[in-house]
Amino acid sequence: VVAVVFVRRLLVMSKWNRVSEWFHEKSSVGAFTDASATAVSSDNIPGVPMDMNSKSNAARAARVMQQSLLQASETRGADTIIVHKPEVFGRVRNYFGRSCDQYRHSLTEGPFRFVGEDQAAGKSSAFFVFSEDGRYCIKSVDPEEARMLVHVIEDYEQYVSKNPTTLLPKFYGLYEIGLSGQKSSIWLLVQGNVLGGRHAVFQRFDLKGSTRGRRASASEKAKGHRRVLKDLDFVDECCALVPATSEAEQEWSQCQRAMEKDAAWLASKGLVDYSLLLGFSSCSPDALKSPLSHVKRITVRSSSLGNLGTSVPAGDALVVYVGIIDVLMPYSLYKRFQDSVCRALVSSDMSLQAPEKYASRFLNFVLNLGLPPAELQQMMIRQHLASRRPFGIFLGEFGCMDVLTHLKSPSMLICASVGVLMLSSFYRSSLRSK
Repeated sequence: VVAVVFVRRLLVMSKWNRVSEWFHEKSSVGAFTDASATAVSSDNIPGVPMDMNSKSNAARAARVMQQSLLQASETRGADTIIVHKPEVFGRVRNYFGRSCDQYRHSLTEGPFRFVGEDQAAGKSSAFFVFSEDGRYCIKSVDPEEARMLVHVIEDYEQYVSKNPTTLLPKFYGLYEIGLSGQKSSIWLLVQGNVLGGRHAVFQRFDLKGSTRGRRASASEKAKGHRRVLKDLDFVDECCALVPATSEAEQEWSQCQRAMEKDAAWLASKGLVDYSLLLGFSSCSPDALKSPLSHVKRITVRSSSLGNLGTSVPAGDALVVYVGIIDVLMPYSLYKRFQDSVCRALVSSDMSLQAPEKYASRFLNFVLNLGLPPAELQQMMIRQHLASRRPFGIFLGEFGCMDVLTHLKSPSMLICASVGVLMLSSFYRSSLRSK
């Protein structure tokens, strides 16, 4: 009797395993079909196709990461890879609705798209790689930022599991890659594409809440629809983020509450220099009914872009994609020194500030993006005037770049010549007196 019961249980378990395997296979195929049917717009996948056979460090690092995902091995010849906290990142992916199969499929099927440091809008030397489906952004990060993520990833996991509406970046994996012939490792961070929508994003904003150096440079503005404008550009162009419907108002209110929680969490971890990324796009009525799960978007009024204007086709709605980016910068000892010097001599409203003050200033701006343009302009003017310091008036908005411009100007050359003549005459008179 015991033997018969045991055999029957084995048969039941075997049948259940076959059923579960079939269900997993079907669900995975269905997920990939949905992903292709709701593909990210090719215009929202920047860069150029990446030559995976290239000998560049970026291509070599991407190859090692792909091979690791396919073969689950720690070494590739002379190249090595360390997958940091794989179990934690796996759970985080599940929280955001990304299975291991989906993750592996997106990062190993098809060519990557490469964005070099000269094409990126930021000041760092990072390069970016985007998956073919546009859902994932692979960014090279500084070792200091990578170690910070390793330090906080478990707390991050707990936070995102309790706050599903968070606007923090969706971190999916961290890889430390050692290439033969290179002294230092390359750290690759896999995260979600904040602007990965179905329709092309034609206007981007990077907002920190600061007034110092927060206008896009001429070279950045010359990039056309790829340009990334900043805080004072948003204010100067009379932009205002105004939801178009009652449902959109609720969504924006939800985003505001999420940003308050997110900023408080970042401050508690000593993190600074993050931004709110906005990406404006048009959206068809059918696409509005089926939102993508990996991005956050809000329908806004056509007047939200102010003087910049819009090119929304008839019948389409203006939408904005929203997300917080670049959250891994720690407030280190060097940053403290830099903040103290700049606050005393240049401006008290530099981009860098102590974590609590940074979060407060950030929220003061992003929570008021819906104010009438005139009120928002007055608010930023008062903030700028209250932060002025003597050397800041001389340096101008872009710091060292403005110093070079001043030195090359005819008035500065004349003043310098007069100064040299006065010093030389004073020196000669002192010699005669002796």
